[in-house]
Amino acid sequence: MIGEILVFLLTYFLIMVRPWKLNEATGALLGALLMLAFLQPHHVLEALGFATAYATPQVTTWNVIVILIELMVISTFLDDYGFFEWCAVRAMQMAGGDARRLFTYTYLVTCLITAFTSNDIAILTLTPIILKFCRRAHLNAKPFMYSFFFAANIASMFLLIGNLTNILIGDGFRIGYFDFAAWMFLPTAAAMVVNYLIFRYMYRDSIAMSYEQEKEVDLGRLIKDKSMVFVGIVVLVFVLIGCGFASNFALPLSAVTTIGILAIYLAERRPIFRTKRVSWRVVVFVMSLFIVVKGLEVSGVNAAIGSGLVAIVGQNPVLATFFVSLSSAFLCNVVNNIPMTAMMVPITSGIAQTPDMALAMAYSLVIGSNLGANITITGALAGILWIETARVEKWSTGITEFIRTGVTVTPIVIMASAAVLALEIILF
Repeated sequence: MIGEILVFLLTYFLIMVRPWKLNEATGALLGALLMLAFLQPHHVLEALGFATAYATPQVTTWNVIVILIELMVISTFLDDYGFFEWCAVRAMQMAGGDARRLFTYTYLVTCLITAFTSNDIAILTLTPIILKFCRRAHLNAKPFMYSFFFAANIASMFLLIGNLTNILIGDGFRIGYFDFAAWMFLPTAAAMVVNYLIFRYMYRDSIAMSYEQEKEVDLGRLIKDKSMVFVGIVVLVFVLIGCGFASNFALPLSAVTTIGILAIYLAERRPIFRTKRVSWRVVVFVMSLFIVVKGLEVSGVNAAIGSGLVAIVGQNPVLATFFVSLSSAFLCNVVNNIPMTAMMVPITSGIAQTPDMALAMAYSLVIGSNLGANITITGALAGILWIETARVEKWSTGITEFIRTGVTVTPIVIMASAAVLALEIILF
């Protein structure tokens, strides 16, 4: 166990500190390569979601990775044909020069897009939009970027496809697509309202201004190819609706996204170019972390965590709701939310002895795995995608400043969401 823990700590150091100018993916990959010394070949296959003669993984990692790649293809496709630029100018026109109204519109649009697609799609698509309209209007981008990012990770709690971690939890606890939405609607709404009020107060001075609207902007000329944008939007709608049917028929959600990507490839006829636009560094980062976390599982760390969790919460669903929501949010920032979820699903499902405990464990893990992304940039894949996309637009933020904001806002939002979930469990 000592060797695996040391490799994990080294990996965490490489990701967070990034010595010698290593990026997050390189740090995670080095950790995964070192962890191979403690793993058998079948362990690696199981970490990537493939069944072996020794075990059948509870979550299908390969499904998550395929969905991630294909969501990035969709977002880059829409970006390249000017859809984001069009949205940026349109949002500015609708706000009528009022920065506070634009702030509210940005927040609401983020919540709507995320709630009915996923946080990764929202982050990949809206990041360039927000930075473009802030640049055009000469506005301070930080209030808009922070509130939008936090909102995306909150609204992603609503649907099973809202976050890759939700898919892992749904697999592990056998939760239906519509059952998931029914239970998470009110906790998500509570978190969205509380988060908005906090950010509106925090940035009251930064957004208390007007901006000069651009005159005579031809919105039509911003779209480079209307037919391609139409294809991209149709694919998004298809993915949203198709994932609901796929869940009901026990099909992998990646089957739906794959059909969408094939439609884009056929319409554009540039599959190599489009595939190259994927941020493969992010893919390497995710795969490597799954292997590192598998090392912890093999070493027995998971069993120790499970025993400790039972000792603290017992079979009390209300206590479990608050404790698992907060603790899993914290763990996101230790091992990243996707591998954290992959590690915690078998632990939490294994110790739940009553239906209420199963509900508490599953949905509080949803809260923690989604909202934990708002504590540090590396706490979730969403943060990596956000900062990578923002760097393309020549914008970045300090890690310390982000953590300070996350630690201030997120625990309050988690407690509000967990309180509503606990009330649902008690009443229903």
